Amino acid sequence: MKVNGQTYRTIWLKPGDDFVVQVIDQTLLPHRFEIVELTRVEDMRRAISNMTVRGAGLIGASAAYGMYLAALEAPNTGFESFLRTAAAALKATRPTATNLGWAVDRMLSALAKSDTAAQKRILARHEAQAIADEDEAHCRRIGAHGKALIERIALRKGGQPVNILTHCNAGWLAFVDVGSATAPLYAAHDAGIALHVWVDETRPRNQGASLTAWELGQHGVPHTLIADNAGGHLMQHGMVDMVITGADRVTRCGDVANKIGTYLKALAAYDNHIPMVVALPSSTFDFSLREGVFGIPIEERDAAEVRYISGRNAQGAVESVLLCPPSTAARNWGFDVTPARLISKLICERGVCDASEASILSLFPEQRSSLAPTDDGYIKYTSHRRDGVVPLSAALGELNQARTRLFDLGLVGVYPNGVGYGNVSIRAMGDQFVITASATGEARELTAEQFSLVEAFSLETNQVHCVGALHASSESMTHGALYGARPEVHCVMHIHSRLLFDALQTSGAAATAADIAYGTPAMAQAIVQITLAPTALPALLVMAGHDEGVVAYGTDIGSVLHLIETSLRKEMGS
Repeated sequence: MKVNGQTYRTIWLKPGDDFVVQVIDQTLLPHRFEIVELTRVEDMRRAISNMTVRGAGLIGASAAYGMYLAALEAPNTGFESFLRTAAAALKATRPTATNLGWAVDRMLSALAKSDTAAQKRILARHEAQAIADEDEAHCRRIGAHGKALIERIALRKGGQPVNILTHCNAGWLAFVDVGSATAPLYAAHDAGIALHVWVDETRPRNQGASLTAWELGQHGVPHTLIADNAGGHLMQHGMVDMVITGADRVTRCGDVANKIGTYLKALAAYDNHIPMVVALPSSTFDFSLREGVFGIPIEERDAAEVRYISGRNAQGAVESVLLCPPSTAARNWGFDVTPARLISKLICERGVCDASEASILSLFPEQRSSLAPTDDGYIKYTSHRRDGVVPLSAALGELNQARTRLFDLGLVGVYPNGVGYGNVSIRAMGDQFVITASATGEARELTAEQFSLVEAFSLETNQVHCVGALHASSESMTHGALYGARPEVHCVMHIHSRLLFDALQTSGAAATAADIAYGTPAMAQAIVQITLAPTALPALLVMAGHDEGVVAYGTDIGSVLHLIETSLRKEMGS
């Protein structure tokens, strides 16, 4: 796209110097346009973390170039170790956007095809450039597909401007070029279709006001800035024909994680029968997840972004000012998740589809074979969570150590496609219990924030009430059923082991029916029936309808862990 008449991408190799990556510093826009030079992987890590570069597609391309810089920086001796460390550091910067991890993994896979460090450095440059080029190409195709939707509205309006509401910035600044949500706008505008864009400010970082308004102005697209909370009013009065946003992660069933506030726009659009359209490249889909509200990690950023605001003062200087009393506490969630039922259409480079698993997979049929055998992380009950942190205790520390042992044995963790498996719990008071939180499988050791206290649960109404920074595990109903049925049970460990799963079924061990799905009231009821039978503790049972799923339970943490380890050793013949 153009800035003051000159064509730019958001990221590129410095002309004449392939050892330097150049980016536009988006933290300075719209008041200053500056280019930053990055020469080390740490430079790129900071640029992603502090939002010098931001937006789903650009984060992915930046991570790819970050891996290229890491390849340049890595010593010949210890090259692979340096690259793995760099990959982990880049992945840790922004947890919500799936493009980041996708790009890093793609770079690692590409580099694995070469033998020498010199070859890997050359390949890293080519692969990073390919990722950037694909990002632009995909956005252009999104523009073509989305333009058709705008054309249909324009025909219906008889030439009157099509009014479109945006949220945050999913423009060319958020990608390598063109943008996702703005791509249809630019395509329609360039084709002569009359349109007008309502740009909401997008607190707290104001990407709408500072970035979307700036780039629309550079391209000559008519637009008007509005306060975040004005969108619903405009919709009620017929002043919006379409809402279009980007996305940072979309599950295979169509749940959309995007900038905080998107959910509220979608609710207003749904109530006023206005199309809610989400544009994204295929790299933003997370095919390992079905459910997004509880499955997608939500980044919480520095509270200072809420408490302070930056802008140009009357003297022309840019400064930050405090918006609230100095002692006021603040929280700053960067994203929210909009359920698929509120989304009208998804647009990607392959076409337009409904926000449903069947429709999405019709565009990506190759993904069907790669879906996980299990859907851990997909919470099937209604979860009522209130904020809090489970206090550390000796018992919780012992449980955490036991879980780490299970992690090291591969019995809890994350499948290659990103789906987590396994969870552990201990009884707290009465039928209350502390359990590992949802989507924590990737960590070897957990913090107190990664446990949840289940205060109450109901098999009849399929509801769980929990306290914690995260929602309780998707298997909470199963654990609750065990604690409720056997008062002497004080520890439950749900593991995944192909060896034990097959061996226990062959030996005729206690098992739930194969047609009962995990995480459901039916599974919990089946486990109640099994555990009501007189059984010596500790004990094992098989969740036959949950591939590889085995549950161990007993009176204390040590005996349950010992049973798992001895059972494994027995089946391994050692």
